[in-house]
Amino acid sequence: MDKEMLKQKAEEFLAANKGKAAAILEDGGKLDELLDKLEAKLREIPKAGEYLAEVPLMISMVKDYAQKDYPDVPLGTILAIIAAFLYLVNPKDIVPDNVPVVGLVDDAAVITACIALTKSDLGEYSKWKDAKKAAAKEATAEA
Repeated sequence: MDKEMLKQKAEEFLAANKGKAAAILEDGGKLDELLDKLEAKLREIPKAGEYLAEVPLMISMVKDYAQKDYPDVPLGTILAIIAAFLYLVNPKDIVPDNVPVVGLVDDAAVITACIALTKSDLGEYSKWKDAKKAAAKEATAEA
């Protein structure tokens, strides 16, 4: 499967699963279950490459959004991220994960497509998170 076709399939999956992502976002238990599965899967992957570098930030943003700590993000961004997470935890995706090396290529394509769609929102969230940490550190220093 060529790179462009994989990218197209990844984008189609993200678009097709926004409804399912919205349902999961509304159900805190299902959201926690999905994020737990994702974190477990990430621990199983020895070194899957750079494409996973943004995943912890994405998890954090979804959690902060769900807890209403960070509501300043478009719902479409959150739904795209949850849809990508659904893909990552699905062992029977475009290329099954048990196929050595190649099984992770489609996962990389989905995460890459999702990051491309949400990059500016992830950047804003990262700045917000850094400012929050700095404020907490300053408050602790003043106490």
